[in-house]
Amino acid sequence: MSKNWRIRATILTTSLLLVLTAFLFWHQDWQYSVPAVRPVGLQQPAVGDRILLSLAGLNFDKSRPLFLHFFNLNCPCSRFNLDHVRQLIRRHGGEVRFIAVLQGEGGRARLQSEFEKLKLGVESVVDETGAWAEATGVYATPQAVLIDRHERLYFRGNYNLSRYCVGRETEYARIELESILAGRPARGEDAASATAYGCPRPRMIRGGGNSI
Repeated sequence: MSKNWRIRATILTTSLLLVLTAFLFWHQDWQYSVPAVRPVGLQQPAVGDRILLSLAGLNFDKSRPLFLHFFNLNCPCSRFNLDHVRQLIRRHGGEVRFIAVLQGEGGRARLQSEFEKLKLGVESVVDETGAWAEATGVYATPQAVLIDRHERLYFRGNYNLSRYCVGRETEYARIELESILAGRPARGEDAASATAYGCPRPRMIRGGGNSI
C-alpha cells in the first residue's frame, strides 16, 4: 500500500510540474502576443513633427537619417529580433546612423557592458531618465524610430507584427528604412505598425518617467 501511494504521489507531482511548466510557457507567449498596455495620458509626436533629441544630449548629424533601436536587455522580444536588427545594421550602416537606446534596470555601467557583449557595432545610450523615449513617444521595447535629416519623425513602430511574426511583408522598420533612403516621403502612421508589442518601459512600469 505504501509503495502504491509513493507511485501515485510521484505521478501526481510530475503531472503538476508538467502543468505548471506548460502554463508558464503559455503565459510567456501570450503576454507578448497581445499589444503592450498604452500608458494613460501618453503624448506622442506625430509623423512629421520635429524631434528635439539635442535636449537629450544628442549631437545630431544632418548628413544622414537617424535610426533609434529601443532595446531592453531583459526583454525576450528585444532579444528575439536581434538577428533582424543586425541584418539592418550590416545592410545600411554606411547610410544611416544607428543608435541603440538602452532601457532596463541595473544602472548605466551594467547595461552598457551587457550591450557591448552583443557586438552590434553601433552607438548606444542608456536612457536613464526616459528622455529619449519621452521625446519620441516610445512606451515599449523593441521599437524602431526613424528621424530624417531635418530632425523630423519619419517612422515610429514595430519591427514586425508581434514576437514570432517574421513575415517579410510586415517588416515595418525595414520597409520604412528603405523608403527613407529611397527619398520617399513619410507615409504617416498606421495601426498595425504603430500598435506597440513587447515589454513596457521599466520607468513606465513604476509609473514614472521624466520628460525633456
